[in-house]
Amino acid sequence: MTVHLRVSGALVYVDIATGEEISLAVGYDDARFDSEIEGRLLRLLRIWQAQSVARARKAEAARRLPFPHAAPRPIQETLIAAVGRAVRGGEVLLAEAPTGSGKTAAALHPALAAGLESGRQVVFLTSKTLQQKMAVSALTAMNERAFHTLQVRSKEKMCANDRILCHEEFCRFAKDYPEKMARSNILGRLRDSYSHHDPDTVFEEARREEVCPFEVQLELAERADAIVADYNYVFEPGVAMRHLSGDELKEVILVVDEAHNLPDRARQIFSPEIRGEDVAALHSRLALQPGDLFADLTASVETLEDLLARLAAELPDGEAIAEISPPSDEIEDWRNDWEPRLVRYLDWKRDAKIALPDDPVLDLHFGLTRFAAVLNLYGPEFTCVVERRAAGVRLALVCLDPARAVGPIFRAASSSVLMSATLTPHSAVARLLGLPSNRTAAISLPPPFPRENRKVMIVPEVRTTFAAREKNYGRIAALLAEMSDAQSGNALVLFPSYRFLAEVAQRMPTTRARVLLQRADFSDFERQRVLEALTSPPPEGILLLAVSGGMYAEGVDYPGEVLSGVYVVSPALPQVSFERELLRRYFEEQEDAGFDYAYLQPGMTRVVQAAGRLIRSETDRGVIALLCRRFLEEPYVSRIPRDWYDETPRELASRRPAQEIREFFGPGVDPGVDPEGDLP
Repeated sequence: MTVHLRVSGALVYVDIATGEEISLAVGYDDARFDSEIEGRLLRLLRIWQAQSVARARKAEAARRLPFPHAAPRPIQETLIAAVGRAVRGGEVLLAEAPTGSGKTAAALHPALAAGLESGRQVVFLTSKTLQQKMAVSALTAMNERAFHTLQVRSKEKMCANDRILCHEEFCRFAKDYPEKMARSNILGRLRDSYSHHDPDTVFEEARREEVCPFEVQLELAERADAIVADYNYVFEPGVAMRHLSGDELKEVILVVDEAHNLPDRARQIFSPEIRGEDVAALHSRLALQPGDLFADLTASVETLEDLLARLAAELPDGEAIAEISPPSDEIEDWRNDWEPRLVRYLDWKRDAKIALPDDPVLDLHFGLTRFAAVLNLYGPEFTCVVERRAAGVRLALVCLDPARAVGPIFRAASSSVLMSATLTPHSAVARLLGLPSNRTAAISLPPPFPRENRKVMIVPEVRTTFAAREKNYGRIAALLAEMSDAQSGNALVLFPSYRFLAEVAQRMPTTRARVLLQRADFSDFERQRVLEALTSPPPEGILLLAVSGGMYAEGVDYPGEVLSGVYVVSPALPQVSFERELLRRYFEEQEDAGFDYAYLQPGMTRVVQAAGRLIRSETDRGVIALLCRRFLEEPYVSRIPRDWYDETPRELASRRPAQEIREFFGPGVDPGVDPEGDLP
């Protein structure tokens, strides 16, 4: 006896503000159901067949993938082989190679070949616009319309609305998005028309179809064979792309450029804070609004203010900071009271059709959500501080050990390649990023350029410790003037802080070169004008005084012989602060190496990164000078790059730096200044 069961269903809508339910019956028809299932299976079969053809085409493209330049240099061939082994074997590779050695092309070529062959996506990550452009250039040079690549641009810059407000009632580009996407077939058209999806092209095509350009970009990114993006699209919770998190990472090859920046970037991402001045400003705005809703929101904000005040009550009078236990229970209780009120607020906004592109209520909500998310990770690798400042109380979670946050990502990824000119010591970098020890390899490559084209010297005549600076400002200024006068062309001088720069600048004697100073409040226009001055200098050249770790010291390309000298004043140690000292204490307890992790490694990384601005090709010539006696003392001297000296770093000591610079360039030798140039 056969029993025929009838199936029925219902679609239930629940109002999360009131709890009201609306139930709609969904009928069942055997014939219609069978027909729909058959149709879906046929569509899936066609998709699978098309994907099979595409995989074969990409595998063939991988076998004949051209190198993006005429031919790889020997140093690039070595790196290509190392990256190839890593991506085929599912390893993590720390690849240290000098600036200008062609790391980007040498890493992307084997990574892309492996990705195309195996169906894995290559994700190139860098925070620098210049490096993104270089990666895009390499990818497009390798593409014979056999695969798709994409450069990711931020949501703010991809918004086509007159304000960033992602709701269909306030943004015509969000309204009816699924229907307009299906009707326009914009994804198919873009993929058929372009092998590389440039942000400008995606923006214009999406705006023409009146769909959200950022969402279109995200959908294209999921389907691309290689993408170029900022770190946060992988490492930042709430921002990371859907297909670049969790188990999805097993189909991804990560290529991380400027990887020496990643530990500090990760610490920033996982160190949220609540600022009392922001909470107080919201309180003032809410208190002006009538009605029970705003009275309840105001009460929640007052509760948060009271919590901040209680946490700061044990601090000494005046401005002060201290380490405390994280208020986990209090934050959870606050969010439990807050969230129903937030739902009512959102309901009110919808009914009143109020659009606020910068909504401080939502800003507080998302800030506390991020704070709570990091609280869920809280352990020995984090600490919590409360600080009373003139502006208000600050409650912050401080990420001490980024390995806890980013290590799972590298363990989940199919393979990872981390590149930089400064990844020494490899063990420390691997430790900070939580790289899997059982499948991490490292390679360090020497400079590909003639060694005789570079003069490296250490000037021990001055001492730049905080206690000794005041006595040495004048002598440093005199030395810099003498060294600048001993060469023609431009020179870049880097200081550990703006204050140090200003003190030396006040004492600078008249020099051959025109002196320019970097300021902390430079506008984008002013920054660009300085770069233009360096590329088209006056006949006497430019002497640019700037700060280590700033935009003129890292991540900027000085093509040709724009620079003839890079002079680094002092090891660029991070400034001493309460939170930096907590970092030092943590690594002292964990590894007996607190100073190394908190100060030495980031400081000497900045020094070597700055020196890398000088020699960018086989024909460049120039001088690198480090001014401070500490560069010849431990622990600093052990961090001097091995390719800078023959037997010992102490052979770099110079008692007559100006004379040695003259001898290096030779009489009458112009290291590359256009005498017709003029200051913009």
